[in-house]
Amino acid sequence: MVVHHDEADGLCSGALTKVSLEKLGLPTRLICVDKLYPEIARDVEGGPRRVVVYADIGSGHVEWLSRFNRSKNLILALDHHDTTEVNDPSVHNLNPELNGFSGERDACSATVAYLFAKTVDPSFINLAHLAIIGSNEIPGEIQGLNRIALEDGEKNGIVRRTRTGGLRLESSGKSLSPRRASTMLNVLGSVGYYRNGPEIGVKACIEGFDNDILTEAERLEEERKIANQKLLTTIRQNGLSQLKNVQWFHARDNYQGMSGKVVGSFCSYLSYQGLVNPVKYLIGMMNVPPDVPGWGRLPSSLVKVSGRAPQPLARMIQSGTRPPLSKILPDSCEKMGGFGDGHTVAASGVFPIGAEEGFLKTVDDLASTPT
Repeated sequence: MVVHHDEADGLCSGALTKVSLEKLGLPTRLICVDKLYPEIARDVEGGPRRVVVYADIGSGHVEWLSRFNRSKNLILALDHHDTTEVNDPSVHNLNPELNGFSGERDACSATVAYLFAKTVDPSFINLAHLAIIGSNEIPGEIQGLNRIALEDGEKNGIVRRTRTGGLRLESSGKSLSPRRASTMLNVLGSVGYYRNGPEIGVKACIEGFDNDILTEAERLEEERKIANQKLLTTIRQNGLSQLKNVQWFHARDNYQGMSGKVVGSFCSYLSYQGLVNPVKYLIGMMNVPPDVPGWGRLPSSLVKVSGRAPQPLARMIQSGTRPPLSKILPDSCEKMGGFGDGHTVAASGVFPIGAEEGFLKTVDDLASTPT
């Protein structure tokens, strides 16, 4: 059983994990999620004894993985999000954060899954480009463990440097930049979440980006662009709502039919725009339906919340003068009956619809607390 995230890094991680387990003779079932809901973890870990892998999704809740493991499954977390140690021989939390690397600079989850795949079978070096696509979410030059995949990709000819110093991925007869491949997988996984988009994305990772996949990704990309433009127009007209330490918006049903990941992508874009206060935490919310494709239905509809730190605030968080989003956002969600996880400058969570006011008050109060 492979539970994986619904954006580019998660789809690449899911694909790499799938081929690795199948190489070991284990038939696999994939479940793509925007958040690791406790109901899903309880369900997949309470069934028949098996290998359960959480790819780009598990490390933030590693204590759940241990607590819900009634069937004594072998559990792997292939991840790069902020995490903690767990003393459980059934749970292997393979996260570079536990070995002195930064999950925000040195390793994406796809790189962790790639290193796992290459350990299973060295011939999986031919999938190094998936780690490069996954690492596109990390700004700046490729560094740390991500460089291993880059060097492997250059060695086998799948990754090629351009004259201007950029990178091209040469696979299955297509030539794409890592950024373009990442964008396409992001829209397949999130915008197409309820329309088999994640399955199409995983197939593209394993078999290549054929013309049908490119066309579908472009169609979904246009759909997201229209929804983003509509929300941006509203924010430009009315401004962001303001609290002492937090600025926020609620997209409500603007992204109907898409996964909660899209509000995080929009927050990332918005955090670089001039209409954002550079030293306040940026919070975006949207309503999400209870359906989880490939698994079932959650008890109730929820609010997905994403938080981003604009660059000046991010520097203050990194220096320790402001609290990290990976602490204050999950704590605020938990107080409202939900949960969250993430990185120091980018985090997300869910809580029941109707708890928005309490969540905002809590996160604003926590944001003023010195680290």
